[in-house]
Amino acid sequence: MQKLAEICVRRPVFATMLITTLMVLGVFSYQRLTVERFPRVEFPVISVITRLPGAAPQEVETEISDKIEQALNTISGIEELRSTSSEGVSLVFVTFDLDRDLDSAAQDVRDKINTILPQLPRGIDQPTVEKLDPDASPIMTLSLASNRSVREMTEFADKVLRRQLESVNGVGQVTLLGGRKRQINVNLDGSKLRAYNLTVAQVSQALQAQNLEVPGGRIEEGARTVTLRTLGRLQNVAEFNQIVVASRAGYPIKISDLGFTEDGVEEIETAGMLNDKPALLLNIRRQSGTNTVDVIDALKERLDGLKKTLPAGYSVEIVRDQSEFILASFHAIQEHLIVGSILASLVVLLFMRNLRATIISAIAIPTSIVSTFAVMEYFGITLNGPSMLGLTLSVGIVIDDAIVVLENIFRYIEEKGYSAFEAAIEGTREIGMAVMATTLSLVVIFLPVAFMQSIPGRFFKSMALTMSFAIMVSLIVSFTLTPMLSSRLFNNVKQRLEGAHKAASKESWFARLLDGGYTKLLTLSLRHRVIVCFIALAVLLSPVVIGRFIGFEFFPKDDQGEFEITFRAPEGTSVQATMEKALKISNDLRKLPYVQYTLTTLGDSQQRLTNEAKLYIKMTPLAERKMTQFDLMTMARDQVMMKPEYKDLRSSVTVVAPISGGGRMNADISYQLLGPDLDKLGKYSEEILRRMQTTPGVVDADTTLTLGKPELRARVDRAKAADLGVSIADTAQSLRLLVGGDKVSTYNEGGEQYEVHIRATEGFRSDAGGISQLNVPSTRVGSIGLDSFVKLEPGSGPTQIDRSSRQRLVMLTANVKSGFAQSQVSAAIAKAVKEMNMPPDYQFAPAGNIKELNRTLRGFGLAFLLSFIFMYIVLAAQFESFLHPITVLLALPLSLPFALLSLVIANQSMNMFTLLGLLVLFGMVKKNSILQIDHTNGLRTKGMERHEALIQASRDRLRPILMTTIAFVAGMAPLAVSSGPGAGINRSTSVVVIGGQSMCLLLTLLMTPVVYSIFDDWINSTVWGRIAGFFGGLRRRVAATASALFGTVGK
Repeated sequence: MQKLAEICVRRPVFATMLITTLMVLGVFSYQRLTVERFPRVEFPVISVITRLPGAAPQEVETEISDKIEQALNTISGIEELRSTSSEGVSLVFVTFDLDRDLDSAAQDVRDKINTILPQLPRGIDQPTVEKLDPDASPIMTLSLASNRSVREMTEFADKVLRRQLESVNGVGQVTLLGGRKRQINVNLDGSKLRAYNLTVAQVSQALQAQNLEVPGGRIEEGARTVTLRTLGRLQNVAEFNQIVVASRAGYPIKISDLGFTEDGVEEIETAGMLNDKPALLLNIRRQSGTNTVDVIDALKERLDGLKKTLPAGYSVEIVRDQSEFILASFHAIQEHLIVGSILASLVVLLFMRNLRATIISAIAIPTSIVSTFAVMEYFGITLNGPSMLGLTLSVGIVIDDAIVVLENIFRYIEEKGYSAFEAAIEGTREIGMAVMATTLSLVVIFLPVAFMQSIPGRFFKSMALTMSFAIMVSLIVSFTLTPMLSSRLFNNVKQRLEGAHKAASKESWFARLLDGGYTKLLTLSLRHRVIVCFIALAVLLSPVVIGRFIGFEFFPKDDQGEFEITFRAPEGTSVQATMEKALKISNDLRKLPYVQYTLTTLGDSQQRLTNEAKLYIKMTPLAERKMTQFDLMTMARDQVMMKPEYKDLRSSVTVVAPISGGGRMNADISYQLLGPDLDKLGKYSEEILRRMQTTPGVVDADTTLTLGKPELRARVDRAKAADLGVSIADTAQSLRLLVGGDKVSTYNEGGEQYEVHIRATEGFRSDAGGISQLNVPSTRVGSIGLDSFVKLEPGSGPTQIDRSSRQRLVMLTANVKSGFAQSQVSAAIAKAVKEMNMPPDYQFAPAGNIKELNRTLRGFGLAFLLSFIFMYIVLAAQFESFLHPITVLLALPLSLPFALLSLVIANQSMNMFTLLGLLVLFGMVKKNSILQIDHTNGLRTKGMERHEALIQASRDRLRPILMTTIAFVAGMAPLAVSSGPGAGINRSTSVVVIGGQSMCLLLTLLMTPVVYSIFDDWINSTVWGRIAGFFGGLRRRVAATASALFGTVGK
């Protein structure tokens, strides 16, 4: 690198073109980088969704979930196998190891599902296999309102809006919520079926047989071919009534004799409401790998055109737009990057008092950042939150190398009288190895993070690589552009320094004050090394006390201006009753301050529960309110959801989950209770839930196991059924068709296809009395009434049954109250549960965020260890010593107590971004020690005595250390005081770095020379000589033995 610096000084055009090339590549690459909220991360989760309409959770578990689990359990690389069995739906989630190829795993899952299809119950929908794709989350939600009927609105949304929106480039899928599609309903009167001695199975067969179109083949007529078609499809809805089901005494019995056909809509399963008005919602998902912001811009452009052509009475509004937060975060980071760059550059001006020096060092920031875009584009890294944060953190780092090189060149001019040309070459040569060591040791800190084996590690990968790229580019800039510009722009510095401009040199009063004070402290410290060591030891032990005031959490809190309330009404609550309750809550929420609007959805989940609703609350922009999102969430929980009229609801107030699906619970704390017996699981989970609710800091405590879901059980008298010639299968199938309803055919009109469903009329499926009058097939008498051999009994059962690793499972969730930490609350819960002394076959274990937090801590622990090892390797190679790297690395633990203290002062928690900030801190703290030790070794090589060398080297490097430290802190200052989107992450990362770096600076400046001198005394001591002699003799004996046994190597 020193040779490259000399070449660039002698060939300025070459240096200029080299950097220009990097800049041009960066500019063009920047235009092609996509803007995202998160990096592209592939979650190793595959879900299998199977539907059996009307089936109870117990039946779904035994007949579907268990069989699917048994088949999938043989696939290699599975980390966790979970399932949720609820009414009519089986959800099986397979989590694979991170190193498992997900496409191959998905194909293995499909193959296993295909092999067991014959074992699954008749009437199931084809199981669907899906990968958990973060890109599949809706990027935009539209609300369609109208005074038309719900059927007309659904037809317009499905046939016009959806197709227009799906044709936009980058849009993957548009799904409707709250609509009711057109459906042909054949309603059968139970009493008429009984009077004609007919069954629903016969009606179903008639519908299927008399409404179809079968190809008849081809007819050869000489030289031409004619296709034969049997036109058996019904041409209008009225013709369904004329379908003949059977005949009695030569008289045809039609569907119109048994009931009526209705051109209606499907049963209500989902609903939507914007404020207090019913609305149909369209959730828009993008194609994987596309740019969210570009897709939303294209959607808005298409919407502007569609709004002009909307029929009278229709209106479309954007109610959720993911690009708003992405762009706000992106612009905020851009602003922080620019302000940080300016502040860092002003630090150079403050110390050097030279505008040209400021310009030279400041140029390193844009050249390094812009050039990094080229490397990011090459490695497929997008402009997302973590990568942009990495660039902002790099501002104070990329200027460091330029400052160190520039300051040394300047020192050669002002102290040694070198010309600018000579100073550029010699100054860079002297400092070159130290700069390379500091830069490389900083890069090796981040590389282990990029390869952490966890989901957070994959999120941090883009940030770690981006910072590494920026730092390496800054190294190139400091050895090319910085010395070249210094050799040209510092030509008149020597003359100015010889004049009256002493303010620019080290003879200024400010420089003398710093130098004199530091020299006295350093001399005193070297004289009283034991006292300094005891002070350092006290600092090292202080985290034992400081750590008690710091809580751990998985993710920092960020004010996004939106949150959600999910509530579940008592089991058995109808859709209409649930929506009425949601409307009241929505009206109460809009009375709170800073609420812009509310969006209510029902059935927006795989299970489509009729008693569960979700309210999305949109707040006014942050700049227009005096209350944070979390203050309003607390207010919504305390002032709305705690009202007496809502006491029967189980509710949860949470932030909007950035990534959903895969069975993930959107709660601060999640635990799983596993055991063999469902009743005992219910008993234990209720006790745990009671203890959680009384734990300080816990709110919204809930459990997934609810045993009070009302059921109507048909108990068959098998003896009577056998006498009457009735089979259990025919009975169950008839009840499913008559009560639950099912698709039996299709109807075509105007190029569109609609489903035909069959069902009993309302009076024969609304209560036990009506159901008992229904007929089922009999081999002896044709049909027989259900009341002849079936007894209908009321009962109750679980709402859903969860399993993990083939065991029954109950999930317990809770949120953490403001002012409490996740770690603090979870520890209290774990202690309370341990006191229950449950049997060993019932296990209580963390899940969700707590599980990920523990995994992240282990991952960061390994990353810290590898970083220390790699730093030692780089430093040992630099100093050609095994002990000097330890001197440098001892400065790192000294910064930890000050970093923790800064968290206490700033009232911040420890989270995964804080841990990342600690890595950055360690990388910066050791740079100061490297500069001190490298220069000390250089002076001693020239013959200077150790004590004088330590003081002189520390004095020489004081100014660049102060400049780089203050410049780094100044560059990160905008992050620490930020309040816009992404501020939670920014503050978590920056507070530990700024606090730790600034507060430990003086101690490390004194401690490094002290430790150096102690180690140097140790090396020169008799004890060390004996140890070295012992290992030297041992090495010679081993070599001699090896030579005797195997011969001399190399002869």
